[in-house]
Amino acid sequence: MVDLVSEKACRKATTTLATCMKDISSMLLQMLEEEFNFLINKKDQMNIETKIRNIRFIGELCKFKIAPAGLIFSCLKACLDDFTHHNIDVACNLLETCGRFLYRSPETTVRMANMLEILMRLKNVKNLDPRHSTLVENAYYLCKPPERSARVSKVRPPLYQYIRKLLFSDLDKLSIEYVLRQLRKLPWNECDAYLLKCFMKIHRGKFGQINLIASLTSGLSRYHDEFAVAVVDEVLEEIRLGLELNDFGAQQRRIAHMRFLGELYNYELVDSSVVFETLYLILVFGHDTPEDLFADLRPSMIRYSLTEEVNAALVELEENERTGSINDKVNSEKHFDNEKPSGRSTFNASAANGKNNVNGNEENGGTHEDGGSDTDSGSGTIEQEGDEDELEEDNHDDGGDTDQDDDDDDDGPVSDEDDEVHVRQKVAEVDPVEAENFEQELRAVMQESMEQRRQELRGRPALNMVIPMSVFEGSTKDHHGRVGGESGDEAMDEDVGGRKEVQVKVLVKRGNKQQTKQMYIPKDCSLVQSTKQKEAAEFEEKQDIKRLVLEYNNREEEENNGLGAQTLNWMPSGSNRISSRGGMWEGSSSRGGGSRHRHQHHSGSGVYHGRRR
Repeated sequence: MVDLVSEKACRKATTTLATCMKDISSMLLQMLEEEFNFLINKKDQMNIETKIRNIRFIGELCKFKIAPAGLIFSCLKACLDDFTHHNIDVACNLLETCGRFLYRSPETTVRMANMLEILMRLKNVKNLDPRHSTLVENAYYLCKPPERSARVSKVRPPLYQYIRKLLFSDLDKLSIEYVLRQLRKLPWNECDAYLLKCFMKIHRGKFGQINLIASLTSGLSRYHDEFAVAVVDEVLEEIRLGLELNDFGAQQRRIAHMRFLGELYNYELVDSSVVFETLYLILVFGHDTPEDLFADLRPSMIRYSLTEEVNAALVELEENERTGSINDKVNSEKHFDNEKPSGRSTFNASAANGKNNVNGNEENGGTHEDGGSDTDSGSGTIEQEGDEDELEEDNHDDGGDTDQDDDDDDDGPVSDEDDEVHVRQKVAEVDPVEAENFEQELRAVMQESMEQRRQELRGRPALNMVIPMSVFEGSTKDHHGRVGGESGDEAMDEDVGGRKEVQVKVLVKRGNKQQTKQMYIPKDCSLVQSTKQKEAAEFEEKQDIKRLVLEYNNREEEENNGLGAQTLNWMPSGSNRISSRGGMWEGSSSRGGGSRHRHQHHSGSGVYHGRRR
C-alpha cells in the first residue's frame, strides 16, 4: 500500500479516516511495523527507497499522534544497534521527519535527547564516509539546533522604511518613474542624508539595478543639484577607500561602486577626465608588497634605498648611453672611410695596368696618345694616394692616445675633419670546461646524425631503374649489362694497362635522365668475386637446362621412331645385327643446326626392346 499511494495522500487519508474508523489506524500501523521489521532483518543493501518511504510514513503518523512514541523509539533503537549502511539513512530520515517534534514535546524530550547523544557518539566512534557523516550532523542539528541569542532587529522610522521599500523592493524598469515621483515628494530637509546613504548601498541590492539607481540620480539632479554632486563624491571616496584597504571581503562592494561610476558617466553626471583619472589611480596605486615581486622577477637586481643613489645611477646610465652613441657614430664613419681607399685602390690598379699596357704599346711602336695621358694622370694618383696612406698610418701610430683624450674633453659633435678613434673591444674569454662540454655535445649530435643516416641507407630500397636500350647496342650483353660471352669471363678477366682490373659500366640517374659511366675496379674486389660467382651459377643453370631439354627431345624422338623401326630391325635368335640410324638422325635433327649421328647396338634373342627412362 505504501508503494501505490503517495506519502502525503496516505497521511491525510489515514488522519481523516481515523476519526471515524478506529480500526484503520491500528491495522495500518501493524502493517507498517511488520514491513519495517522485515526490511531491517533482511540486511541487504537493496531497496533503499522502500525503506526510506516506510520510515517517513511512520514518522508522519507520529506527528499526528496516530503512531505512538514508543514505536518511533523502537525503530530508532533498531537502527542504532546496527548503525551501518542503510540503517544510517533510515535513522537520519526518521529524525528529520519527527525528531524535532519529539524533542520539543515535554513527555519525550529527555528520551529523545539521550537518543541524539547516542547518535553523535556512534558518529564519532565509527569511521563513517563523508556522506553519512553529513547526514548525521544535519539530522542532529535539525532536532537540536545550537543555542544562540536572538537577533535584534533595528528599529527604523516609518519614513526610512518607506525609502528602503522604494529603492530595494519596488524599483524596476517599469516602476522607475513612479519611484522617482515618490522620491521627489519626500521632505528633503529631513531625509536627504539617509537617502544618500541608501544610494551608496548599491551592493546590498541587485547588481542589475545599478543602472536604475544612476537613472534616479540623474532624474533627481534636475531638482537637487547638490544631491548628484554628493553621490559622485561619495562614489569616488568609496573607490579610493577600497584601494587603500584592499580587503578581499569587500570585492563585491568595490565592483558595484566601479559599475556605479560607469553608469553615472553614461548619464552624463561625470566627465571622461574623472573616469581616466580613476583608471590611472587604480593602475598606479600600490601596496606595501614589492618584495615578492622583485625577489622573484629580478633576484640579482640592485635596489637603491636613497634618492641620491637613484639620481647618481640615472646620470651614469645617461652618460653610458651618450658614449655608446658617439662610439657607434665613430665606427660608422671609420667603416665609410675604409671603404673609400678600397675603391681608390681598385681604380689605381686599373690605371696602373693601363700604364703598363701603354708603355708596352709605345715600345712596340703603337701610337695611343690619349691612353698615354690617362696613364700619366693615373700614376700621379697612385703616388699621391700612397703618400696619404703613409701619413694616415703615422697619425694612427703616434696620435691615437692624444685623439682619444681630446674626444673625452670635448663634448661637442664629432666632425669629419677630426682624426679617427680606434675602439678596442675586449675579447670574451671562453671557459675551457664549457668549450669541452660543447665539443662533446657536438660530437654526440654528429654521431647520432651519422647513425640515423646509416640506418636510412640500410633500409632504403634498391632503385628500380630500367636499363636503356642504348647500352645494349654494339655489344652482346645480358640483362645485367655485362660485356662479353655467355659467362662474361672476357670482361671480368680483362687486364687494363698491365693491372688486374675489371671494366664495368655503372648506370646512374640524374633527374629524369639515365646515363652510363665506365669504371675500373680491382679484380680481387668483393663485388667482382660475387659477380663472378653469380655468373658461374647462372651459366651452370643454363647448361643444366640445355642438357635436360636435349635429353627430353632425344627420348621423345627415340620413343616415336622406336615403334616404327621395331618390325624392320627384328632378327632371329642368335644372330647379331647392327642397326645404323645415321640417315634417320640426319633427316630429323637438321633443325638442331648440325649433323648428329646416333649408333645403337642391340644384341639379344632377336627381340627389340625400346628403352624408357
